[in-house]
Amino acid sequence: MGLFSTKNPKTVTDTEFSWKDNKIKITDRYVESSGLINFVRVPKKHIETVTYEIKTGKVAMSVDISLIGKGVVLGTIAVGIDLKEEVQDWLLEKLNLF
Repeated sequence: MGLFSTKNPKTVTDTEFSWKDNKIKITDRYVESSGLINFVRVPKKHIETVTYEIKTGKVAMSVDISLIGKGVVLGTIAVGIDLKEEVQDWLLEKLNLF
């Protein structure tokens, strides 16, 4: 199954990045993810940077976006390998971390 389809296309706004049935939303106080990927809710004020990690394995490759504060991973969001840099850049920009 492809990452994109006409039924659930990718949507990017100032407060939301969504694809398929997955969504990352930035509210006044939190960064939240929901959908098939996972569920994460991290207070914005604690996030200092956003990184990604590609994990390769025998079965499949996965990419996790990490929300980091004070040197600690506060939460991770699973994304597709083709979206890793776009999601990272979007989060860094919208959280004013560039």
